[in-house]
Amino acid sequence: MAKEFLCIIPDKPGAQARRLEVRPTHLENVNPLVAAGKIVLGGAMLEAHPADGEMPSFKGSTLICVVESEEEAWNIIKNDIYTKSDVWDVDSAQVIPFKSAVRVAA
Repeated sequence: MAKEFLCIIPDKPGAQARRLEVRPTHLENVNPLVAAGKIVLGGAMLEAHPADGEMPSFKGSTLICVVESEEEAWNIIKNDIYTKSDVWDVDSAQVIPFKSAVRVAA
């Protein structure tokens, strides 16, 4: 039975340029996981909301994974281009058992 996990993955210091460089690949690789229902929420954590026209300052990512086990959630994180490109600080990441009470599409 699939379970929900809240994944909080900070970026490594100074990773902004690497994040932007591999972001298109990250988004492309996430699409099949979304289509399979394994990622139901994902997005960037910001230092602050940017002013109009300003580049955001990223501090990491948050995902909600719906998978069979915590190990499967970790595998998604560890196989992501952000991990492989030294953007995500996996050693500081958290994978927390989670249960949605409310979920609304943006």
